[in-house]
Amino acid sequence: MELKRRDKSSFLIFLNYKRHILSYYGGINIKKYQKISIFLGILILILLSYFIVFPFLLVGPPEPLFYINNNDLQSHEVTVEVFDSHNETIFIEKYELDPEEHIAQPKSLWLLLRWSMPWSKGKYTYWAEGEYEFKAILDDEIVDTCRTLPHSWSSVVIDIDKTDNSNSPMSIGVVTV
Repeated sequence: MELKRRDKSSFLIFLNYKRHILSYYGGINIKKYQKISIFLGILILILLSYFIVFPFLLVGPPEPLFYINNNDLQSHEVTVEVFDSHNETIFIEKYELDPEEHIAQPKSLWLLLRWSMPWSKGKYTYWAEGEYEFKAILDDEIVDTCRTLPHSWSSVVIDIDKTDNSNSPMSIGVVTV
């Protein structure tokens, strides 16, 4: 019985000591901690918006994944296939283009997020890891490819022009803002 009373009395002494220390140092100021946590939350939001929003304010909206320009006088069928750096197909689409028709394929949200993740592999980049290959097939006959390191503000341009005196009726290249 005396042992329980002793434990209880030592616990009460500890509580009194704790109250004494807290009252001596002014106690715990919850409002101060709330202000600090709100400040840190706002700071984190500002930093995140800097890495995500600032590039778009500086350079503008992202460019399309690719453009197809049919500058020829007849209709054409173009198949575009995009391979990532691991040679996996991430995009494949077939287009029917009339004469003087132009197509701009926007980048998917998934690609934009994938190419603009802060601190990917220890560094901050706005571009993909490794080269991507863009393969264009004109009328199921002519194949042309382009390898590039894509990012939000670069596009592959596929031009079709059989009236041009070049060797190939199709040219493919990269445009960067």
